[in-house]
Amino acid sequence: MIRRLNTGFEHSRRFWIALRLSAVCAAICLFAGCIQDNTVINIKPDGSGTIEETVLMGNAFIDMMQGLTKGMGETEAQDAAGPKEKKPKSDESFIAEMMEKAKTNAKDFGEGVKYVSAKPAKTQTASGYTAIYSFDDISKVTLNQNPGKKTPGESKKEGADAEAAKNDTIKFAFKKGPVSRLSVTMPPPKTDEKKDKKDEAATKDKSDDPSEIEMLKSMFKDMKVSIVLNMMGDIVKTNATYRTDKKITLIDMDFGKLINDMALLKKINQAQPQSVEEVKAMVKGIEGLKLEFTSPVTVDFK
Repeated sequence: MIRRLNTGFEHSRRFWIALRLSAVCAAICLFAGCIQDNTVINIKPDGSGTIEETVLMGNAFIDMMQGLTKGMGETEAQDAAGPKEKKPKSDESFIAEMMEKAKTNAKDFGEGVKYVSAKPAKTQTASGYTAIYSFDDISKVTLNQNPGKKTPGESKKEGADAEAAKNDTIKFAFKKGPVSRLSVTMPPPKTDEKKDKKDEAATKDKSDDPSEIEMLKSMFKDMKVSIVLNMMGDIVKTNATYRTDKKITLIDMDFGKLINDMALLKKINQAQPQSVEEVKAMVKGIEGLKLEFTSPVTVDFK
């Protein structure tokens, strides 16, 4: 009887540890700005091409994950019947898991997109992977410009969150010819909705909370998002705002540029934006940020 109670207690303890681990991972990754998501789409004049995506997590986040999984490993080792202990995850194994997950991400880019390969990627402050995907028809490709989708613990969105996710989706249309035309539809701007006066007042008071502002600073510190089109042909004409030779930048946001603008941080904290598109509207005009607001963006190339 005592043995049965002890066994039940240990199972319960492992459950709560796992639950706490999951919650901490999601919260830290969200609020510590631990993710960088840089995407280059290489497009041929026949509409085929590749997607090259580099996803990096902050090294501090990875270290935290190692510490938590080490604790999990020690707990499981105590319950194991044999002498073999579970070793904590290393940097390499954590990145390997990210690369393994990258194989299943092809479906998130749209119909017909296929996983090709992945390799480790590293900077002085972050580690992750660069994955290559291929497609035969760019018109079937969709891009979600919200990097949060790549974070560990990210769950399926529902309700208002699902609508916010849709508002971050970039779509493509393609017409093949002697001079092919690519059309890029940027997410529509979110229309203002009526808010309850009490909620509005509470949010306004919250925007001046120093702890909230510090959280935003931590969130934006190392977060970066970029989406670039690499036209694998000669561009005849385009209405794109940011073009360098054959490359067209749709979005290039280094959120670290925002952390010293106190007025902007208060504005963002008060508005509580639910999508990258809403944040883009707030930071429009800030030097160093490249944000495409033309829609559709058209590119004639051959």
